[in-house]
Amino acid sequence: MRTVGSLLSRLQARPALIGAALVLVMLLAGFVGWRLTGGGEYVAPTPTTAPVVRADTAGARASLEQLVAGVREGAEPDGEDAASVAVRNALAIGLEDVTARYVAEAGNVEQDGSFMADVEMSWRTPGDPALTEELRVGFDAEGAITGFSASQGTRMPLWLSGPVEVRRSGSSLVIVQASAEVADRYAELAATAVTQVRKVIPWDQPRLVLEVPATGLDSALGAQQGTYTAVAAVTATVDGSTKAGTPLHVWVNQGVIGDLDAPGAQVVITHEATHAATDAATNTRRPMWLIEGFADYVALRDTTLPLSKTAGQILAQVRENGAPDHLPGKAEFNTRSEHFGAEYEAAWLACEVLAAAGGEQALVDLYEETGRGISLEKALQASFGFGEDELTARWRTRLSHSAS
Repeated sequence: MRTVGSLLSRLQARPALIGAALVLVMLLAGFVGWRLTGGGEYVAPTPTTAPVVRADTAGARASLEQLVAGVREGAEPDGEDAASVAVRNALAIGLEDVTARYVAEAGNVEQDGSFMADVEMSWRTPGDPALTEELRVGFDAEGAITGFSASQGTRMPLWLSGPVEVRRSGSSLVIVQASAEVADRYAELAATAVTQVRKVIPWDQPRLVLEVPATGLDSALGAQQGTYTAVAAVTATVDGSTKAGTPLHVWVNQGVIGDLDAPGAQVVITHEATHAATDAATNTRRPMWLIEGFADYVALRDTTLPLSKTAGQILAQVRENGAPDHLPGKAEFNTRSEHFGAEYEAAWLACEVLAAAGGEQALVDLYEETGRGISLEKALQASFGFGEDELTARWRTRLSHSAS
């Protein structure tokens, strides 16, 4: 067995051999680091390290300034580059107070000179407060803008994510990443929704705003991938906060609503318009079943569709398992729930029970009173003369009778 100790002893016994070996190693190392020409002249090896490429931050800042100036001056550009598209979108929507502040490079500069940077963007839709988001902007070697993106948890504004079609009227603003024909369809849905809501409640908001991204709602709302895959539309504050009085927009999922027929699509938009008209996204005082059931009540008020269409899912569940023992709450209104649609139908039927018992105005009064912080029990007694237990019993009876 060959050990380290025996090897050392052999080397120590042969100092001449060690010296010769060292000389040989040094000579070999020298040939690795340099070479001789025919005449013995030393030639240094050619460096192999790539030159350092630096970001054109001055050019990037100039491009951002040009974008802002284009919006401010109102001169619509002809190009199809990302900056030109953004300016055209901003002008079509009517954005105001647009700013762009270069923050810092994000990541390494590519060998072709392109790079990414964090940029603080601000803008204001007429009637809304100013919004500010820190976005990721791409630049080429000369600092020209090549695209915009948002990190996880940051909303990607529609006007910076590609060409849009815009439809503006006195009652609605519709921003769609689709064809002109599709934009016209959403404009009609929005106009009808405003009319339907105003039949039930007063709505002083100057316009309903629909935003319709090309690829679902997750990026537009800064949500985790898959959060809104099965959701047709969402009403939310423009800045993602829950502060009372913050303007609300409706974001529409083309991948879901595009599969609906005209009456079904109208129900979705009118439902969300009701949320926008009543500040449902920022008022947490009402029970969830009343928020969603009332929105469906307004949306389905003038429909002639049979219960098999408007409440088919919940009635199927009742036939199989019997009527639920309680009105649906927050846990049931989970976008990933297996019975997500059935809960909306159940909530709508609860509002139908109330409207049948006391009339539409009593239902509206209940909705408004609970929104002001009056307890559900007290508001029910004031408007209908019975409390939540009696409502639940009547609702369960309605479900059972309808299912049979």
